[in-house]
Amino acid sequence: MSARLNQLLERQQRLIAKSVAQRATIAADLRIWQKPFTWIDRGLGVVQLIQNNRILLYAAFALLASYKPAGARKLVVFTASTLKIAHHVRDLISPKKSSKPKA
Repeated sequence: MSARLNQLLERQQRLIAKSVAQRATIAADLRIWQKPFTWIDRGLGVVQLIQNNRILLYAAFALLASYKPAGARKLVVFTASTLKIAHHVRDLISPKKSSKPKA
């Protein structure tokens, strides 16, 4: 084999070894975030379940209101204020485009 080909093969082996070491380091660093991401994923799953099955949300709220009316009232106030803040933040992040055509 030519000297150039040998150099390329050696370089390839070094790069492969380097990438294996980098992958191991990244995997070790990301292991810390695995549990929080799992909780976030579960929370998003619950939100998606509620969005797809609104009747579950209504039934849960009716059950709460029948057992603890004060708790239901607090939940309504908390939910309304949270949604208001979320909509305000969403509007700050991505303002609505005006419906007027530009001249």
